[in-house]
Amino acid sequence: MKIHEYQGKEILAKFGVPVPRGIAAYTVQEAVEAAQKLGGPVWVVKAQIHAGGRGKGGGVKVAKTIDDVKRIAGEILGMQLKTHQTGPEGQKVRRLYIEDGADIQKEYYVSAVTDRATQKIAFIASSEGGMDIEEVAHSSPEKIITVMADPKVGLTDAQAKEIADGIGMPADSTAQTVDILKKLYTCYMETDASLVEINPLNRDSKGNVMALDAKFNFDSNALFRHPEIVALRDLDEE
Repeated sequence: MKIHEYQGKEILAKFGVPVPRGIAAYTVQEAVEAAQKLGGPVWVVKAQIHAGGRGKGGGVKVAKTIDDVKRIAGEILGMQLKTHQTGPEGQKVRRLYIEDGADIQKEYYVSAVTDRATQKIAFIASSEGGMDIEEVAHSSPEKIITVMADPKVGLTDAQAKEIADGIGMPADSTAQTVDILKKLYTCYMETDASLVEINPLNRDSKGNVMALDAKFNFDSNALFRHPEIVALRDLDEE
């Protein structure tokens, strides 16, 4: 089972992973009200569909005025958003996420996924965030690091630091990155996720690290333990 970005960010935030402030909207008017509530001065208007590549498809745009928010929301809501994951027919956009604009200095990639062969949790990370990880694997495989966390002991401080160092995180942001990675591990285990992906994980000009996107897949066999996650299901996307 998949969920939307804004729902994934709400889950990450519950586990202490920093995310930008944002508000979901189902209409243009709700998008405008969300932007007014957030206060600006810059917002990101994001299509919410269960597919990656939304930005390339025209489903993620920056707004610098409330009028921009209104215009962009009107353009994106109801559009058939085509990405490399939707197929040629695209997916109709029924929800938006209005979010604070971010100070993007350097983007990284990090994900956690269950490795069936070893029954460990594979943390896959890269210095090349904001790109499709498949593209990075194809063009620059040396820029991807994989660290295996044993569920018996969890993701250790040493492993989390190995990931932070491996993606070239500057020293002044290493401690925060280690903290985020350990919280991501806890989130992954406690929600019975089968994939959690943050792409990008952003470091801003002040050295603060924050998740600017969130993708979750959940183990369907474990959903009976998580009625709060089942409640997030969007049947329009299935």
